[in-house]
Amino acid sequence: MVFVLGLTASSANADAGCGVVFGSDWAFAVSTPARWLSVCQSGKAAGAALALWPEGTLLAHAPAVMSVKVTDKNRRSLALFAADEQQRLRANKPKATVRFEPGLSVNGRPALVFRVNDPRTHQLIAYVEGPTRFFVIAISAGTPKSLQESRGAFQTMLNSFMPMRAVVSQAK
Repeated sequence: MVFVLGLTASSANADAGCGVVFGSDWAFAVSTPARWLSVCQSGKAAGAALALWPEGTLLAHAPAVMSVKVTDKNRRSLALFAADEQQRLRANKPKATVRFEPGLSVNGRPALVFRVNDPRTHQLIAYVEGPTRFFVIAISAGTPKSLQESRGAFQTMLNSFMPMRAVVSQAK
């Protein structure tokens, strides 16, 4: 799917939904789950392109935070990319346990999702291949209970996630 944008914009306002987030050759559509807020950073070269957290909390102190990170493909398969990411994670957090998490899907298709636990953080990390980039969609929580309570919102976001190829044209 090709998505053509006829504008140049960068948004970073917390709102009830970001809709479409885009970069030089990538884009994704996503719906913010009910009772969650989001900040989009279209075109961002590093870090999270999208962050989401529960309404009524501040991002810095939220019990759970979801994010979407965009990374280069470098002609690797999604499975090799995910394995490399997990190896890097284990090197940075030697006390972390990583295991496959069945039962989650992205836009109706089975997803490559892993659960990561260490003494301070509990995460679900989904790896998704788009036409031009890989997407790392994660939810991080401080406690297993917060992660479990937010799992439904994470699945809602995954169900709406649609990666695309973007062709960005400058406004005249």
